[in-house]
Amino acid sequence: MNRLSLPQRFCTFRSSFQFKLFLRFTLFSAVIAVVCGTLFVLHQIRQNKSHAEQMLQLQAHALADAVRLPLYAESMELLEGHAADTLRLPEIRGVEIANARGKVLVRLTSSPHGASEELISQTAEVHGHPLSLSPEQVLAGEQGAPGDLVGEVRLYRGTDDLWREGRSLAALSVVLAAACWLFVSLSCYVILRRVTASFNTLMRGMEKVHGGDYVSRIEVVADDEPGRASASLNELAESLRLREQENRRLHAELMAAMDFEIASKEQLVSINLDLEKEIEQRTQARQELKNLVQQLPLGIVWSDERGEIEYLNSFMLDTFGYSAEQAPDLEVLFALICPDRDYREEVLERRRAAIAAWEQGNLVTFYEVRALCRDGSTRHLNCSNQRSGTRIVDIMIDMTERELLQQQIVRNQKLESIGVLAGGIAHNFNNALTGVLGYISFAKKFLDPGHGSHELLLQAEKATMRAAGFANQLLSFARGGAPLRKGVPVAALVEESVQFSTKGSNVRASIELPPELPPVYVDDGQMRQAFNCICINAVQAMPEGGTLTITGRAVSSERERLPAPLCGCYVELCFRDEGCGIRDEHKSSIFTPYFTTKAQLGTGLGLATVHSIVTRHGGVISFDSQWGRGTTFTLYLPVFSVEPVAAPVIDERPEREAVPGNAVLVMDDDEMIREVAEGTLSEQGYRVTVCGTGQEAVELYHQALDSGAPFLAVVLDLTVPGGMGGKEAAQKILARDPAARLIVSSGYSDDVVMQDFRAYGFCAATVKPYDPDQLCRLLDGLRSA
Repeated sequence: MNRLSLPQRFCTFRSSFQFKLFLRFTLFSAVIAVVCGTLFVLHQIRQNKSHAEQMLQLQAHALADAVRLPLYAESMELLEGHAADTLRLPEIRGVEIANARGKVLVRLTSSPHGASEELISQTAEVHGHPLSLSPEQVLAGEQGAPGDLVGEVRLYRGTDDLWREGRSLAALSVVLAAACWLFVSLSCYVILRRVTASFNTLMRGMEKVHGGDYVSRIEVVADDEPGRASASLNELAESLRLREQENRRLHAELMAAMDFEIASKEQLVSINLDLEKEIEQRTQARQELKNLVQQLPLGIVWSDERGEIEYLNSFMLDTFGYSAEQAPDLEVLFALICPDRDYREEVLERRRAAIAAWEQGNLVTFYEVRALCRDGSTRHLNCSNQRSGTRIVDIMIDMTERELLQQQIVRNQKLESIGVLAGGIAHNFNNALTGVLGYISFAKKFLDPGHGSHELLLQAEKATMRAAGFANQLLSFARGGAPLRKGVPVAALVEESVQFSTKGSNVRASIELPPELPPVYVDDGQMRQAFNCICINAVQAMPEGGTLTITGRAVSSERERLPAPLCGCYVELCFRDEGCGIRDEHKSSIFTPYFTTKAQLGTGLGLATVHSIVTRHGGVISFDSQWGRGTTFTLYLPVFSVEPVAAPVIDERPEREAVPGNAVLVMDDDEMIREVAEGTLSEQGYRVTVCGTGQEAVELYHQALDSGAPFLAVVLDLTVPGGMGGKEAAQKILARDPAARLIVSSGYSDDVVMQDFRAYGFCAATVKPYDPDQLCRLLDGLRSA
């Protein structure tokens, strides 16, 4: 057995239970010794101080008795002698003698022993001799009353001797306490070593068991508690040895089972990974399906067997305005969209029939529903039902926009057909009016202004011009020409039209257009005409006065739903009046040509022309009206994004020498116009050549050019049915002679060629029916140039 070194043994002893008990006993005994010694020293010091105070009091009384007579006589010499005798007593540091009035008569002090010495003072009063008592009073035990107060004496005593005695006593107490503590500590050590011997044996045995030594046994030293614990520990060690053998056997079996379980877990992990992957794919597919359902342009409703709604896609909220919280089940949903009870029962019966048809053979059955939205509007739905497990799927297709689009297409086709017919009639009518106006002007030249028929010709001329205005309005509705579009500030157009239309009326205009409203891409002339028609209609609808309110805002198909077929960015203009409104039976006809409820005020072409102009610009016009509550017309006009920069038109027509003669070539498909032009221009001194087609005009011009006598100017009709028109003829003439002077003539005043005639090589333009005098002025201007 290896013996431990002294430091190791000391360290082992420090960590033992015996040392802990010994340390506690020694500390406790040291505290007891210190407390007892301290209390003893403090008690002795207090007693010494009390004894010194009593002695000082006696000395003060003795001095008071000795100085009674000298104090009464205030003999300073005797008083100082008694004070000096008292001052010579041991430890007396000072003597004071004062009379009854408190005046100090004598004060003597000895030299101080220490600056910080504490002094004890005692005071004794000096009284006169008491009065004598009678024998009876003495026998009765009565005491005489003290005499009068003569003065008092005060003695001061030092405490250095007391402190010296206290220090000596403290040193003695420390020595005695240390000796007592050492004795008690050694006694405790011996007793604890004897008492803890069995306990130490028990601890060594437990350490062996803790280390896994279940074979060694603890020696039982005595039949006390540690001995009995040692015996129990021996039995526990035997039990643990047997259990260890059993554990080894079980461990081997457990390891085999764990190997099997590990293999099973690896297989299970592989299955779980495959399962998680499949779940993730299904979750992703379900989310993608949900996103797809959210974006579908139709309503989807999932409900269970009890009719409780599990899902509503965003179409339901956007179209009807009802969320899942407002419609928790199908009964509430159908009560909201079909408030009429009888109609709701009819719809639910169709729904049950559709579900039964699907369950019998997966047959999809559609049925129509008129649904009421939250905002009060009605939507036309085409519904069907399917079953998926325990769920019932309601599919609602909104047919409202499609039906409106179909109605709009039919209306546009109808207007287009009417427009083609109206355009042909108006063109021929303009040709006829040109002849009539020409003959009237020609006839006026043969009559004096004072002739009776001259006034009749003037009236006929005015009537002809009025008929020409109607024809031009009909042409504007029919074709209007391709619009010359550019970026136009819409506020300026609206303000101009409103001022023009409301001038002289008692209608007040309120224009509420934001300053940041973007410009629109339109033909300002045509759009001004459209705005004028709408504003004039509003003024006529409010004969008693009212307010015409015009509002506008920028809209986009990316942020909100626009009327079909609009797509992109538009400016929405609303013209709202406070008139009588439009009756329901008239709403389908307001854009029809010549339909009017105010025959005495208009011709019925205004709104038809507005519809034609807005449609040609790629926009949409709609209206909302209630009888007795006014009408609101809403226009959607395309926003101007990139302004096309048009190159300035520079007339690069080469100069040539003045053309000799007054030869003029007139091409028109109408014979009467040719005759009127020939007669009128001949009267003005022009040599006129006429023809009926553009091909003839080109040939005649080439012949004149080859002969060296070119025409001064050529008047070309823009449209020739079945032949070459003025536009193609001008291109061929300019190809041969770039300096040719060409004048375009047409009944279509809004045609693009008439609007921008210089871009097509013409020098001037005249609109049918034209005044022959006006044509002469054009030719005179070209001749003088």
